[in-house]
Amino acid sequence: MTDRIPSMRGSRDSPVLHATVPRPRLSEDNLLEVQRTRWSEDLLVVSAAGEIDLATAGRLEHALWGDLPTSTVLDLTEVTFLGVAGLRVIESAAARANAEHRTIGVVASTRPVLRLLNLFGVDVHIPVFQYLANALRDVPKALPKP
Repeated sequence: MTDRIPSMRGSRDSPVLHATVPRPRLSEDNLLEVQRTRWSEDLLVVSAAGEIDLATAGRLEHALWGDLPTSTVLDLTEVTFLGVAGLRVIESAAARANAEHRTIGVVASTRPVLRLLNLFGVDVHIPVFQYLANALRDVPKALPKP
């Protein structure tokens, strides 16, 4: 038995049904924008805007890789969604920074991002700031002892 598809024509007894066409998913480039800004010789700010999920986490990972200065601030204030893949990238960057005796801090103010950071305990071992100005002031001061 097959399901009946309603007629697209209206009659006296039934209203006209309008078919909706699903919109295609935006490309990875449109979902996440990542920017690297060299704040000073020893401080890099990596800003992300949009959604960080399995499809886009690689862009963030790429920005957090390579030759990095002694301090990095990851600004997530414009992130609307943070998935577990993004969380893994952040944790991996923090582990690498720790192994290389560098510091990293996260700036987050949106509920979805803060909730995930808190839920997985990331905020326990990575400093999380509400404002970029505070992170720019405090992250370089927190250099680990070699």
